[in-house]
Amino acid sequence: MVMTGFLLIPWAIERGQGIFAPLRTYSILSFVTTVPYLLLLSFDPSVMYPPVAQHIRYNEFNDLFLKYTFVQGVAYLCVFAGYLTAGRLSFGWVSSAGMPRVSALSEGTVLRAAVIALLLGMALWIVQVQLVGGLEFLLLNLGDRTSLTAGLGYLSTAANAMLAFSVLLMAYSFQYGNGIGKKICLALFFVIAAISYTVFGGRKHLLHLLLMLLLTWHYSIRKIYSVKPSHIALGFFVAFYFVSVLLLRQGDALEYYMNRPGELLADVLDNVNIFVIQLSYVDTYMFIIKHFDQNDYWWGRSYIDLLYAPIPSTLFPDKPPVDDGVYIRSLMEGWNVIPPTPFWKMYPSSTPPETIGIGYASAGLLGVVIGMFILGMIIRSSYSFMMSRRTFFSLYVFLMVLLNFQLTNLRLAQFLTSFLIAWMFCGVMLRYRRSGRFARLV
Repeated sequence: MVMTGFLLIPWAIERGQGIFAPLRTYSILSFVTTVPYLLLLSFDPSVMYPPVAQHIRYNEFNDLFLKYTFVQGVAYLCVFAGYLTAGRLSFGWVSSAGMPRVSALSEGTVLRAAVIALLLGMALWIVQVQLVGGLEFLLLNLGDRTSLTAGLGYLSTAANAMLAFSVLLMAYSFQYGNGIGKKICLALFFVIAAISYTVFGGRKHLLHLLLMLLLTWHYSIRKIYSVKPSHIALGFFVAFYFVSVLLLRQGDALEYYMNRPGELLADVLDNVNIFVIQLSYVDTYMFIIKHFDQNDYWWGRSYIDLLYAPIPSTLFPDKPPVDDGVYIRSLMEGWNVIPPTPFWKMYPSSTPPETIGIGYASAGLLGVVIGMFILGMIIRSSYSFMMSRRTFFSLYVFLMVLLNFQLTNLRLAQFLTSFLIAWMFCGVMLRYRRSGRFARLV
C-alpha cells in the first residue's frame, strides 16, 4: 500500500502528457515489478527465491521485509527528486504536448534502414547460433544459456540492437502513413525479432521491444491517453509468453512440450504466479540488504571490473565478469567473493542487483540515495535530449535509458555498447541533407 502511494506521485506531476510520460512510465514499470510480488510474498513467504530464502531465518523475515520496504520507498522518492532537479537546473520543463511529427527524413530512407537493420540482425544472430554449437544444441540446452553465451556479450548486444532497430524504424515510418503493407511488414519484423530473442531463452528483450513499440507510437506518432482493450490483450500475451519460455528452459521441456503441445497452456495457467515472481527484484534486494548489513560494503569496488570490460575473455581468462550480478548469485550460494574476482572462480549464473542493489552493496542506504537520485537525473536528461532533437536516434537513446539503464556494470556496458551501435548505424543510414548541408545526427 505504501509503495502504491509513492508510485502515484508522477500522475499528479505529469498532467496532460498521456500514460507514457517519463515518470509515469517509470512508476508503471516499478509497480508491476514490485507491488504484486510484495503482496504475494506478504501472504506466502514460501514463494521466495530458494537461494535467498535459505539465508533468512523465520524470525528475521518481518523486520527484513519492513526494512526493504523503507529502502524501496526512499529509492522511489530519490528518482523523482533527481528527475525534478535535472528539469529545473539543466533543461527546464519541456512538455510533450503538441510535439510535432519528425518528417525531415524521407519515408524511403526510414524503410530502407529498417530492412538493412533486419538483415544485419539476422546475420549476427546466425553467427551467434553457430558459435554456441548450432540451433539444435542451443534449444536443447537453454538452461545453460549463461555459460553457452559467455564471451558473446558484444555480438549479442549488436544483434539484439539491430533487430530492435528494424521493428522500431518500421513503426517510426507510420508517421508517413499506415497502409496495410506497412502493418504486415511491422508484424513480420516483430515476429522475426521475437523468435530470435526467444531461441536464446531470453524474455526481457522481447518485453523491452514491446514497450519500445508503445513508446515509439506515443512519442512519434500519437500520444496514448487511455488503456485500450488491445493493451490488456497485450498484457495477457506477455504473461503467457514469459511463463512459457521459462518452462521451456527447464531440462528436456522443449522435447516434452513438442510431443504434448496441449499441456503447455495448462502448465502456464498453473504457474502464472511465476510471471509475478520472475519480474521482481524484491528477493535480490532483501538478500543484499541482509548480507551487507552483516558484512563490509564494497565502496564502489565493483566498478573496477569496468576497466576490463573491453578485453575479450578469450584473451584474458582471469577477466572479472562484466555482469556484477554474478557476484550476488555467488554470495547467495554461500561463496565468499568480492570484486574483482575472475569469472571462472564464481558461480556460473547471475542475479542482477540493479541500481538499488549495487547502491546498497556499495554504501548502504547512502549508496541507494545517491544512485537513485543520479538515475532520476539521467532519465530527465535523456527525455529533454529527445524532446529537443526529435530524431529517431534521440528517441532510441531515451527509450534505452527509461527501460534498461541502471548504474551497474552490466547495464552500463550494455547501454554504452547499444549507444555506439545506434550512433554508428544512424550515422550511416539516417544522415540526411537539408539546404545542401548535412543535418546533425543527434
